[in-house]
Amino acid sequence: MSIELNEKDRKPEAMAKEKISYKAALEELQQILNEIGNENTDIDELSAKVRRASYLISECKSRLRQTEDELNQILKDFGEAKA
Repeated sequence: MSIELNEKDRKPEAMAKEKISYKAALEELQQILNEIGNENTDIDELSAKVRRASYLISECKSRLRQTEDELNQILKDFGEAKA
């Protein structure tokens, strides 16, 4: 299965408005890595795929930080309620 990146996928502002789940981002990232790794990637598409992968990594990191902050707040609130 090959990812077809259309013109909107190549523009950072379009990606910034996109909402994607953590799971979907990881799956798409894995697919991009597989495609790049098989050495059959068209050089004209390589830049767009790397840009998309970079965006997906950034989204995953952001989601992980947000979840960590939420969990820390829950644990803090739990500790205060228990005291």
